[in-house]
Amino acid sequence: MSAEHYAEEQQNEVDILQSIYPTEFVQESTDPYRFSLTIAVDDADDIRPCTLQLTIEYTPTYPDELPVFEIALSDEGNDAPITDLDAELSDDDIDHLTQRTRETGEESLGMAMVFAMASNLKEAAIERLAKKTADLKRIKDERIQKEIEAEQAKFIGTQVTRESFLEWKQRFEAEMMDMARLAAEAEERQGAKRAAAAAGSMAAGAKKDSRLTGRQLFEQDKSLAMSDSRFITDGDVSVDASAFAMAQQDE
Repeated sequence: MSAEHYAEEQQNEVDILQSIYPTEFVQESTDPYRFSLTIAVDDADDIRPCTLQLTIEYTPTYPDELPVFEIALSDEGNDAPITDLDAELSDDDIDHLTQRTRETGEESLGMAMVFAMASNLKEAAIERLAKKTADLKRIKDERIQKEIEAEQAKFIGTQVTRESFLEWKQRFEAEMMDMARLAAEAEERQGAKRAAAAAGSMAAGAKKDSRLTGRQLFEQDKSLAMSDSRFITDGDVSVDASAFAMAQQDE
């Protein structure tokens, strides 16, 4: 094919693309032909709309070989608030879409292919976003389900099995033995305190009982009775204390 024929093929495709994309087509140069197509990805209800830009540059032998092309995200139409279910295209996604677009072009070698590349690019972007959105929804649903199950578990409690019951029984019996031991030790300490208090009371009583009364001292020490005789004056009657003590003993 001659250079003139390639140029004619390329011009014809450019004219067709301009009619299909009247506002999305932007021509940058004619030698070589270089232009861009703005592709709005907004035909699906369950994805966040976005805008892609497909830039094409014809080679001298296009369409017998792939054009030089580039895919990029555009800021146009991407300013809506993002929710937790909004999936966005990443650099890895752009790489994936570039490979898909290249495969589409290779399948169309020998004929005009830009329209097919642009159409399949849009479909692949919708497919990619729909999958990522579904993944986000699944993750959110799983999180909500776990939260519901955790809340229900507060009221249902833990299911008892034979193994868990035996473990609980062993722990319970060990706790009861510890409590009984502590109670016995406390009772033993209280008993020791009571015994010590009783011994102290008995010792105090014995000490009190060992003290002699005045009468007992008077009876045991007769000198006490005679010690007052020096205070007797004329006319006083002297009392025989010894006789009084003997009389007391006879009684």
